[in-house]
Amino acid sequence: MLDDRKKKVLQAIVEEYINTAEPVSSNALTKNHGLDCSSATIRNEMAELEKNGYLDKTHTSSGRVPSEKGYRYYVDELVNDKDISLEEIKYISDKLETKVNEIEDLTKITANTISEVTHYTTISIGPKTNEQLIEEIKFVLLRF
Repeated sequence: MLDDRKKKVLQAIVEEYINTAEPVSSNALTKNHGLDCSSATIRNEMAELEKNGYLDKTHTSSGRVPSEKGYRYYVDELVNDKDISLEEIKYISDKLETKVNEIEDLTKITANTISEVTHYTTISIGPKTNEQLIEEIKFVLLRF
């Protein structure tokens, strides 16, 4: 279980990495996310998060990037679901009830729905196989 400061640091790293697509330094967190601690304290928290598998380093002197475990924790514990309106939830539910026979149709519906709700361009890429089985579709709200 992460303490409050580690949660804030992880959340700031994920959001900074989403915005910049660059490894995140403690200095960037201090400047851009208003964390109430020094760069040294943030570096210590980042080291702990890395040790526990929430962050990765691309090389020795780089900043950190979220790991799969870090993203999962962010989505499960740190994202505020209250940012999505009831109207958007109904729109998504209605779209998901559409019957489809081909994975391409489902992919188009999903991409269009995400684009409509977020007002961003959406691209979806699937694997090239003859038989595809979708086990689960999950919408994840990421704050920008």
